[in-house]
Amino acid sequence: MAVVLLALASTGVVAYFHAQNQEIEYNNQRLERKEAALSRSLDYVLARHGGMLSEDSVAIVFTDRICELADVHHLVFSLYSPEGNLIISSAAFTDEASKPPLQLTTPTLEALKNTIGRTVLHDTENKIAKEVMWVVKNIENNPLLIARASYSPRKLDEGALISFLKRLLPVYFALLLGAMLIGYLIIQSITRPLKTLREEMAEVDPLKTTNPIDYKWKDEIGELVIQYNELLEKLRISIEERAKFEREGAWKEMAQQVAHEIKNPLTPLRLGIQQLEKSWNDDAPDFSERLKKFSRTAIDQIDILSGIASDFALLAEVRKPQLEKVSLLAAVKTSIGLYDSSTVTLNAEEISVKGDSSRLVRVFNNLISNAIDASLNEEKAQAIQVKVFEEGEYGVVEVRDFGVGIPQEKLNRIFEPHFTTKTHGQGLGLAMVKKIVEQASGEVSVVSMPQEGSTFTVRVPKWL
Repeated sequence: MAVVLLALASTGVVAYFHAQNQEIEYNNQRLERKEAALSRSLDYVLARHGGMLSEDSVAIVFTDRICELADVHHLVFSLYSPEGNLIISSAAFTDEASKPPLQLTTPTLEALKNTIGRTVLHDTENKIAKEVMWVVKNIENNPLLIARASYSPRKLDEGALISFLKRLLPVYFALLLGAMLIGYLIIQSITRPLKTLREEMAEVDPLKTTNPIDYKWKDEIGELVIQYNELLEKLRISIEERAKFEREGAWKEMAQQVAHEIKNPLTPLRLGIQQLEKSWNDDAPDFSERLKKFSRTAIDQIDILSGIASDFALLAEVRKPQLEKVSLLAAVKTSIGLYDSSTVTLNAEEISVKGDSSRLVRVFNNLISNAIDASLNEEKAQAIQVKVFEEGEYGVVEVRDFGVGIPQEKLNRIFEPHFTTKTHGQGLGLAMVKKIVEQASGEVSVVSMPQEGSTFTVRVPKWL
């Protein structure tokens, strides 16, 4: 549509300039014809008088003749002496617009002398020849007269041009309607297949179907459909492979988690059995008391192992927490009950918190086990310090070791799954700690200094 409108505007501009050039050419040729006719008339008159006339005779001879020539050719005709003085003219001297100059200018006379034939003066605005002068010579080929002819050129008829453009308007209007129709059909031919393609793409489910989009035309959209079908097949294969990988990864992670959780209670159980066996062999007087203490702690840890096994049997990451009133001190004692005072020291007060007892024991199992691992390589290993105290609305447990500490660049990632600073393990313990504490609406944090050790702090809301 824009091209049609541009064509109409271009046609008007081209038609205007073409008509203007044609008008200029017509006026120039018209002046040449009038000049030729006047020149023949002058030659005829001079031939009748023997080719010689004086200045006074020119005025007498052409008094009537010059007006006749001017009327016939519709111009102003003047005769000058070779020196440029006006002799006679057909113009009325009361008409300022057509009155000829009484004396030709020196540049004009020089131009006549240096020009062979004629000198043309143009209209400076539209370059139309409006005046011509030439030298009339006698029979001896000497300058006798200077003839000057001037006329008003015919102006461009803009009304006719506008009429021509008006006749073109219906044609261009029909072309505009045709362009609109063609544009509509082209748009429909493009958008209809795209709409169909969009609708079919919206119905495609790569997880449930392998049916490709059916498009019968072999055009650019057809090539797009072919590429889409290929990508759809690749996506389906990729989704199947990813689902398989995720299932395998979930089982692997679950197995690692269960193994990690089971390992924490087994280590102190093994240590407790060894200490109990040593007390028996040494006939320790408090063997009975140690056996009772070990029995209670071992039963609690076995219950935790049973819960872990149940979670795994139900294919659950972790069962939903059962929040109840829990003695924070009892949960901590269950975790450290299998260690002697040279390994773990306890400074505690009785606090009741809201949580899941077995899960809190698993939290402290992980923290104490990690603290012991961090101190194993120290030459003079200090006992792990565990503190239980009250802080505002929270019950707080601090587990401090005196190992090498955690590098600062790794401290902000310490609770991420599969991230560990140890040379062994899967990096799941602290991630599990964080998850269990947050499920109890608590929080866990760590502070560590190089070569001074680390302190893990667990805050759990108190039972109100």
